[in-house]
Amino acid sequence: MKKHVILVAGYEYHHGRTNLTRLCKQRANVILHQRASWHNDAEVKFTLFDVKNGQIETGRVNRNQIDWSLERDDFDAIDDGSHYTAERHFVQRETDVISVTDAYKYLQDVGNNDSGTLHEFTLLGHGWRGGPVLVNSYQRSDYLRNGSNAMARDPWDKDGRQKDTNLTNMGMVEWQRFVQAFNGSGHVWVWGCASSRLFKTVILKVLRSPEFGNKRYGSHVDTDTFTLRFNRSFAEEYFGYDTLFFFRSRTSSAITELSLTRTFREVKDFLIRGMVHTYAAQMAYNTGVKVYAALPGTGADYERGGRANRRVMVVPKNTSVYGYGYNSILRFYKTYLSMQEDPEQRGYALYDPLQITRWKSG
Repeated sequence: MKKHVILVAGYEYHHGRTNLTRLCKQRANVILHQRASWHNDAEVKFTLFDVKNGQIETGRVNRNQIDWSLERDDFDAIDDGSHYTAERHFVQRETDVISVTDAYKYLQDVGNNDSGTLHEFTLLGHGWRGGPVLVNSYQRSDYLRNGSNAMARDPWDKDGRQKDTNLTNMGMVEWQRFVQAFNGSGHVWVWGCASSRLFKTVILKVLRSPEFGNKRYGSHVDTDTFTLRFNRSFAEEYFGYDTLFFFRSRTSSAITELSLTRTFREVKDFLIRGMVHTYAAQMAYNTGVKVYAALPGTGADYERGGRANRRVMVVPKNTSVYGYGYNSILRFYKTYLSMQEDPEQRGYALYDPLQITRWKSG
């Protein structure tokens, strides 16, 4: 039976030195290493979208290794001089640079021709809560939340968006093909960051509050209250992102207090709203496919240690290796919101479709 893995390597738009295509190939090595039954299986096919070079490569297993060959090279390769502004924003014009939608279309073809054979769809590069960043493109105003065409994708945009899997952007036939491509254990893995200062700050303020420290970890209940103090610069930048939490009203906007008392239920609901509105959660909810991605308030880094040809990315937990870590934030999500870590223990979280559905309907 055929077995597909689709990998998308974004472009390191900050300075272009990190080879994300190589990291995708190292991810393919990890997948092959994990599956002994694939080691000499001619039915295994890795497909790699190389955004930087405008190419699609095919990987076939040969004596426990993957041999890569060129499948297509008719996309535009990234050219810093013509594709980026001085601010490192991708230009807002039509280009033939690979888009995340090109990978979606390829995935849909798998669903149409080889239903139930896709084991992993990996999106590797920079990221934020709103989706994987392939080139750092920006939507035009018509396609933003309050724009006249807000539900649709900007055809000039290359990055992943929360709205990608709604029926405006995938018609029913395309959506069905997308969903039916996945094997029963198939999943999406979004490797970038979700390092929002907003969510990290709130969690750390709760953890450092006297009220939290007065009880045993894990014993806090929804009615417990915490006093959270913010400075004005933080308030002016972030309070508007969740007026229900910071103002207890969706319409309030005046910053009249910087010291807030909130119940643990309110804190958890704030974090749930943050998770539900991520690309990962929307993908899981709309497709029913499990998604692994970073949690709001955590960042990702390039893996250190282990076999060099199987290094990918992690959410740092070992401070002696990375100099920083997100253990306290991960533990909080696991303990109080029942979020599960990825099966490889890389610090990413499982966005479970059933859990997301319960949250959205609750």
